[in-house]
Amino acid sequence: MTISARISHEDAEFLSQMKINGAETPSDKLRGLIAEARRRHNTSLDYAGSLQMLHELIFPIIQQVRQKEVDHQVHSEVISRLSEWVPDTLAFLISFFPQTKSQDDLQNLLQLEQGLVKRLFLLLEAFLQLAISSHCPCYEPDTIQKRIRPVLDLCGIIANRQQAQ
Repeated sequence: MTISARISHEDAEFLSQMKINGAETPSDKLRGLIAEARRRHNTSLDYAGSLQMLHELIFPIIQQVRQKEVDHQVHSEVISRLSEWVPDTLAFLISFFPQTKSQDDLQNLLQLEQGLVKRLFLLLEAFLQLAISSHCPCYEPDTIQKRIRPVLDLCGIIANRQQAQ
């Protein structure tokens, strides 16, 4: 089927600069955009589908970061750990309500909160592991050490309060 459409100069310029699965012509690019929209529409909102969608969304950014790290012979565990945690947490959040079996809103909210707290503490533990060494694998080796003192102070207050109970 042939479809004709008028688009603004800005949209035509934008389309010409887009990189879509090797498409070169405007027609190929429009077909690519439609295929991508169809795939996203048909992707289930379960955890796996949401995670896949999010990985595809951030992959170009992570790929650029990794290439620049290779070019400059550096690595950041902060970026590595966050680039794994962010899609996981968002996929959990996106997929949570469509997957809930219970009609009990309060129970669902409690489960959502527990899942998010679990993920938050996994991230916290991952970053605290980076603080074990004074030279963590980051672009600047003291990145974590420069920021850890307030966290340790809070942990000390919490520990003291729990011991007093």
